[in-house]
Amino acid sequence: MRIATWEGIRSVEVSPIDAPTPGPTDLVLDVSACGICGSDVHSFAEGAWIAKGMPLGHEFAGVVREVGANVEGISVGDRVTVNPAAYCGHCARCLDGHENLCENMSGAAGGFSDRVLIPNARRDVNVFVLPDEVSFEAAAFLEPLSVAMRAINQLRPPLDEPILVTGLGTIGQCVVQILAAQGASRIVAIDTSPIRREGALASGATEVLDPTSEDVVDVLLEKYGVTRSPYRDRSGAFGAAFECAGAAPVFDQIFQLVRAAGSVSLVALTAQPITLDPNVVVQKEIRVVGSFAYSTEDVRGAFELLASKAVQPDRLITHRFQLGDIQEAFEVQSRSNESIKVMVSP
Repeated sequence: MRIATWEGIRSVEVSPIDAPTPGPTDLVLDVSACGICGSDVHSFAEGAWIAKGMPLGHEFAGVVREVGANVEGISVGDRVTVNPAAYCGHCARCLDGHENLCENMSGAAGGFSDRVLIPNARRDVNVFVLPDEVSFEAAAFLEPLSVAMRAINQLRPPLDEPILVTGLGTIGQCVVQILAAQGASRIVAIDTSPIRREGALASGATEVLDPTSEDVVDVLLEKYGVTRSPYRDRSGAFGAAFECAGAAPVFDQIFQLVRAAGSVSLVALTAQPITLDPNVVVQKEIRVVGSFAYSTEDVRGAFELLASKAVQPDRLITHRFQLGDIQEAFEVQSRSNESIKVMVSP
């Protein structure tokens, strides 16, 4: 079989490797589709969070090829999608309900391959059997949908007030789709990429803006109104914001546009440290919540939306590549003005 590994900055190679063999609690999956994640792009372009020879790919779905003797509820031939994270269940963070911050996190990786091993396979925990009407490509979005679900579950934004989403890569797009599915009345999305703004409108955003062509703060203050609080006479009227861009200029805009007692979810990782004036956070008593990865509850919620087709993330796919063309696939995904989601298939 073949697998794609990171070999250096902007270098991904496909090499032969022995096929995995499942233990009693494991299964082996024939990969049908694997998406390129934003973190994969950071690894590809910057060498972030990776070392030479490491496999890539954690957004995947496929067909069960082999099942360990002790795996229950999953059979050879099942069409499945995967939660790639595995939590130990006994560390301090797992025990206090934050398994997404597990001190002993492990799991499945190497989705850019012909086959992948899923250790300790458990149905409806890290392996989810697909309804017939859900495609492999849609199912490969379970992981980014779970990231978005975590952010929304953490923040619990007021759906009857305008909500701001900055950054329209896969995670930002998934945030928009879930908010729309939950009934958010006004979703304003911001990104510099025309194709990603168009994708957000198709995903359920009610308005999109290009921060390079207009002053988004002035536009949104005029359209949605100005609110006031002690020491802050010119704030926006947004009840919540989701920061999915990781771009420095966005932070000041968000904290001005959120109303007093509003809330902000920080979802994106940043390439460089960000300078932020804490006075606006203090004086407006803004609740700022970091959101990292996802818990089993978040994954189950995301899967329910997928299974019911309340969200249709496969609409975000702009390019498709075969595994042998993985280098080109990464190059395209790294060009935000050309792509939203690149999907790879063996």
